[in-house]
Amino acid sequence: MLGLLLATVTCSTAYLQFGLGPQLSRVQSTVSELRCLQVAMTDREGSLRTWAATGDAAPLAQQRAAAARVEDCGRSLVAGASGVPDGSLVTMLVQSALWGRVWSAADAPAAATPTTAQLRPLLADDSTAFERYRQAQDTAIKQALASRDSLLRRQDLLVRGTGAVVASLVMGVLVVDLRRRRRLERLVDEPVQGLVTTMDRVLRGELGVQPPELDVPELARLGEGIGALARRLEREQAQGMLREESALRHGSRLQVVLGVARATAGSPSPHQVAQTVAAAAIELGRVSAVVWLEEREGEAFVPVLPESSTAPVPEGAPPGPVQRAAVEARSVRQGDRASFPLVVAGRVVGVLDVLDEAWDDEDSAQVDSVLEALARFAAVALQSARLHAQTLEQARGDALTGLRNRHSLDAELPVEFTRSRRYDRPLSVALLDVDHFKRVNDTAGHAVGDAWLRLVGGIVLDGLRTSDSAYRYGGEELVVVLPETDLDAAVLVAERLREAVAACAGPKAYPTVTVSIGVATVNHAMAGYEDVLAAADAALYAAKRSGRNRVVHSGEVVEALPV
Repeated sequence: MLGLLLATVTCSTAYLQFGLGPQLSRVQSTVSELRCLQVAMTDREGSLRTWAATGDAAPLAQQRAAAARVEDCGRSLVAGASGVPDGSLVTMLVQSALWGRVWSAADAPAAATPTTAQLRPLLADDSTAFERYRQAQDTAIKQALASRDSLLRRQDLLVRGTGAVVASLVMGVLVVDLRRRRRLERLVDEPVQGLVTTMDRVLRGELGVQPPELDVPELARLGEGIGALARRLEREQAQGMLREESALRHGSRLQVVLGVARATAGSPSPHQVAQTVAAAAIELGRVSAVVWLEEREGEAFVPVLPESSTAPVPEGAPPGPVQRAAVEARSVRQGDRASFPLVVAGRVVGVLDVLDEAWDDEDSAQVDSVLEALARFAAVALQSARLHAQTLEQARGDALTGLRNRHSLDAELPVEFTRSRRYDRPLSVALLDVDHFKRVNDTAGHAVGDAWLRLVGGIVLDGLRTSDSAYRYGGEELVVVLPETDLDAAVLVAERLREAVAACAGPKAYPTVTVSIGVATVNHAMAGYEDVLAAADAALYAAKRSGRNRVVHSGEVVEALPV
């Protein structure tokens, strides 16, 4: 379109400059020459009439000058006239020459002024010839002017037409440019703006945004790249969130392990440690957990459940995976069951056995790793508790009899006394003394006396329930604490112990001994545990005073008091 515009303007300009322009210039020159000829002829004719009328020679000079101009104009017209037909030009020049012949006498060097008789026909001939010349000249001028006006009209039409064409072309260019702009906006600007909007949304975190559909292949590829980048960022964000969530879960699980560490720090009870570890395994997401605990070295494993568990305690031998974990000292998984050995110094001291809800869950591996860490820590905590318990046992126990010592009695009896009073439950105490023990030492020696104390301590331990406790009170005196036991039941227990000691055969140096036992039960009149000990001591004193080798309870002592 722009090329056509330039071609049109160029052609129009070239035609005006090289075609119509020179032609119009020649016509204008012809018109000027005709005007010049007209003025010169008029001047000549006027000068001749003046001379003829006055006889003055001055007009003749003007006439000759005008004749020279006529001759010059005539030559110019003959040489380059344009816009006037040759016939009209010839006619004009011929009429000019014929008129000149009327006045030919005036051109003579010594022309005489015509007489009155000569002047009248001369002027008549002059008027007739000059009129013919004027008519021919007017015709030529009119033709020249008509030719000029035609050229001017053509020039004007050409200019107007060129202007109209240029205007049309300009409008066409503007329309094409507008259409191109609109097409550019549709194909480039709007898609680019859509891509920019998509990128802004991605920057704001809207990673699920879809790029707009684009017709331009390059922009479409760019949009696909932005969409692919957004999807990749979305996947990485999701993976990052999963990793973060996994890290948080892992951290919370490790907090559970740390909680176990705090809860079992310094615990003297392996059983309590096992309960805490089993509860932690359930807190870590397992359906159930059992710690199979080796309570003492070389003994069989016993199951320990969490304290809050309502499930029945497993009976019989440990399950196969637990036995394999204990023998192989490595973790064993079988279906939804996993067993983690508790290993200390190369020795298995227990096995953590858990049941998963869905063992193939992708988070299970992380939980298993935490459970393994828990098992390693639990092994150390169990060993520490066992050593602590052994140390406490040694500190609270009596090395000779194997019973607990007086310090343990002073620590544990107040607790039982308080519980008995708070919950109104029976609590009995039996105070046992070996009869004539000084005689045993004096007669058979202290070694025999120590042997009898060990025998009596063993008999007492063997004759008690697991809830009962026995202590060496001092010298040859022993104390038996019987929770949940009223006075009658306590007397029966004491009587069995007395009979068992009397039936026991000891060292040959002193083969038999007997014991006296005083029994008392807590009542509301007692203010503290010392009162029940004092009541049992009073009953023991009554038994010795009554002949020894017998059981006396505190009620008999009260009945025997004088009124």
